[in-house]
This record gives sequence, C-alpha cells and structure tokens, in this order.
Amino acid sequence: MENKRYLIKSAGLLMLLTIFFSGTTPEPSSKDKSCSAMADNQGMITRTVDVMDQTRPFPGLTAYWNTSLQKVPAPVLAEIAEKTLSKPEITRCWLNLDEMWDYRTRQFNFDFKIGVDKYHEIPEKFRESWNWEIESSVSFYQYMKAFSEHSHMVMLTVRRYERDILDKKLPVTMEDWKMLFREGLKHYKKLFPNIRYVEVCNEYELKGFMGATDEEYYQFYRLAYEAVNEVNKELKLKAGNRILVGGPVVTGSFSKLEHFLELYSQDKGKGKKLDFVSWHEYHQDVSQTVNREKEIKAMLVRNNLSPDLPMFISEHDPFHFSDDKREYHFANAAWLHKTLYFTSLYSPQIKIFPWVLYHNPKIQTKFMWFDGPNQPETKASEIHTLPLGASMKFLSMLNGKEVRVENTITGKDLVLASVKKERFIIEAVNYEDTRNVILTISNLHKVFHGSDRLRVVKYLIDSRHSNWLDNPEYQGDIEKVEDTEIALTNGLVILKQDNLEKNGLVLWELIQTK
Repeated sequence: MENKRYLIKSAGLLMLLTIFFSGTTPEPSSKDKSCSAMADNQGMITRTVDVMDQTRPFPGLTAYWNTSLQKVPAPVLAEIAEKTLSKPEITRCWLNLDEMWDYRTRQFNFDFKIGVDKYHEIPEKFRESWNWEIESSVSFYQYMKAFSEHSHMVMLTVRRYERDILDKKLPVTMEDWKMLFREGLKHYKKLFPNIRYVEVCNEYELKGFMGATDEEYYQFYRLAYEAVNEVNKELKLKAGNRILVGGPVVTGSFSKLEHFLELYSQDKGKGKKLDFVSWHEYHQDVSQTVNREKEIKAMLVRNNLSPDLPMFISEHDPFHFSDDKREYHFANAAWLHKTLYFTSLYSPQIKIFPWVLYHNPKIQTKFMWFDGPNQPETKASEIHTLPLGASMKFLSMLNGKEVRVENTITGKDLVLASVKKERFIIEAVNYEDTRNVILTISNLHKVFHGSDRLRVVKYLIDSRHSNWLDNPEYQGDIEKVEDTEIALTNGLVILKQDNLEKNGLVLWELIQTK
C-alpha cells in the first residue's frame, strides 16, 4: 500500500497527507558538496524559496533536439515531441550521402527509404555506421517533413563516402563528394526552407565513422563550405534564410577542435566560412562542461576568430557507459538537468542538443526519450515516453521568470523554480541515496492576486513512477501522484516528498484557481 505525505501550511490550516515509496536506482557516485548544511545534517533536500525573488527569463533547456537515422523515428514522433516539450528552436537531422546517391549508377534518389543496406555485399565499401542502421519503411522526405514542420529550424549533419574517397577503393572522388553535398543541400533546402545549419561530417576522428586525420577532415570541410556558398548564391539566400556551415563535430577531443580552428585560420580561401563551432561531450566532468564557453572562446581568440561565434554541443549526455543498463538511463535523466541548467548560467553562448529523441533500444536505451514502432503509419498511441523524456518534460514546464534557488554545481541535489502569471513550478532532483524533500515557498500571495485558492499537483519520476521501461502497462508521460486544492491565506506553502530515490525527480505545479 502506498501512503502519501504532503504538508501544506497556511494561516489557521495544516494539512498532512503522507507519501511513501521505496526502491533506489544505482548511479555513479559524486562528491558530497551540498550547498545546504541542513540537508547534509538531516539527510534531506531542503530549500526556502521566495517567489518574489525573480531573476532572468527561464531558459529553454529543451529547445534543441537530436534525431538519428540508425533507427529513424516514425514521423508522428515529431508531433508528439512538440506536444510534450514545446516546439524546439533547432532539431538536428541527418543526411547520409551514400543513401541519397549510389556510386555504381551515379543516380540520385532524394526520397530514399532509410536504412536499406544496398552495399552489404560490397567488401570494398566502407561500412561506417551501416552495421547498426535498421531498415525502415520511412522515407527521407517523410522524416524531414515531420521534423521541419515541428521545429523552428533544422540542423543537417551531412556525412558518408569520406573514408571511401580516402581509401580510393571506389570510383568516388573529392569532386563527386562536393557535387553530392551541393546538390543534396540545394534540393532539400528548396523542400524544407528552415534548414539553417549544416554540420560537416560526424566525429571524424573515430574509426567507426570517418577515421580521418585533422588535415584529411579539413579537406572535406573546405569542399563543404564551398558547396554551401554556391547553394546560397544560386538560391539567392540572404540574412536569416542563408545556410550556415560549421564543424568540426569532434567528440571530447578539444585539441582536435583547436587544430581545426588553426587549419581554418591558415586557410587562404577567399570564400571560407565558419558560421558556428560544434562538438560532442559525453561522460565529461560536469564542472568542465558547464564552463566550456571560456575555453572555446580562448581557442577562437588565439586563432584570430570571433569569440562571438555560436557554439553548439550537438550531442551530449552526462554518462556514456559501454553497457546499456537501466540505471544509466535514470542517471542521464537526472544529471541532464544539472548540465543543461548550469551551462545556461555559466556558458550561455553554448546550446546543448542532448542525445537522443529515439534510437535502437537494444543498444541505446540509456539515451532515448521515446520508444515505439517506427513505421510511416505508426500512431501517436503507440509511442511511449521514457523516464528520460519525462525528465525533459519536467524541464520544459519551467518557463516564465526564474525564481532564485540556492544551488551549486557540485551539490548533491538540484532545485529549480519558475513563475508565469498564475502558475508556479518547482522541481527537486536527488543525486545521492534516498532522501526526503522539504521545500518552503513564501510570498505566493504577492504573485497570485484575486483568488486565495491554489491547485497543487505533484508529479514523480523514479523506478515506480513515469517509468514505461519497467512498467509496460503505463502509457508514458509524467505521472501525477497528487492533485489537491488548498486555501492560501498567508502566502506560505510547504511541499514535501518522502523517500525520493537516487536520481529521482519530483515536480510541483501550483496553479491559481478562481
């Protein structure tokens, strides 16, 4: 039996409801440097929050999405993701050149069926990521149309054929690659005008992808910016419609990122373009990730480039273990709140694209936000929100003005809050062993005018709630565990959650009612 405890204090009123639940989710340890002595001494997560102490507009921490062609999502997922998280600023999509163009026939198929492995019997063809790409009936047009319509802008990561050209085992040349890049980009820009950013290749230094040296990669980068310039000119794209190009899309190798900037600064090409810098970060120390902006700016300045270039961590998760265990999924669900939030504070020029909306659950459940079939006819009712997706939904609910809460990067918990008109949101994330949460909220009467009635709704993410992974009967999304109404007479509310699991998240929504 599940008991519930919920404490609400207002003048002349004390309501006590009880919530108990058990079970923990393992997670890699972190050093105990909590910002709250009371929390340390009593084994609790505690904060006192003044709703009138408002700071900046709460940043859109879930405004940058990642998709994958390794197991392409059903088109309906784009609509579901927008309904769940709001419309993103940028969605990162992919174009595999060897799916669009077959070197044997030299023919384009712009609306190719994604994942059809037409090269599996050709030993000379470099496999790159073919071995873990799953065939689908979804076409490229269907994929792009879905995410273009449900995003403000699209980032297109263009890759493949690079290793084949370097190995010289196939009749494909550098000139061919530039032609493919140009013609593909031109074709898709006409169909999907909100393609705004183009990344050149993906993690080129890894053998499973391009497996190239820095100098080899830069040859392709030069061809790519030339192609982008030609498309911009031919389509007469200007200002906000112009295609922007960037790189180097390395993963965790900042020496390679700086070497790329050195090569670019030495490039004598008159039309050279670097409109943004992008890279990937997995399994990095949180304090390094959230302070990365200073490091990248210093690199840009050393290479005589503008420190104001847009910066994208176009793939990120706090943990990237080789195994794909449940606890890693919950660890990423909790710790993404920390990396996304503190990066917005200390590196506001950097925008982070967490990995990933949808993928193959046999190998990447630890990163996935949604699961379900991936056919063109897949229905919304067949798509399920995973705990990571529910966690992102919590973040998306924080909007309006940020309410100041005491937190530190090294703290063993995180509490975030926002207020917008007649709605106050506060969440708590626990990074240590199971603990109780007590949050004291003051001055609500100064924000909520005209009515003393509040609806208090509580949502929970842990091993037993909002967890479709372990409870297939549950349809997904965030799970409501409390919904009550109170009379507010002195502006003070105390919110309680007992036994919040390690890497568990709890969120309260306080709504003024008439």
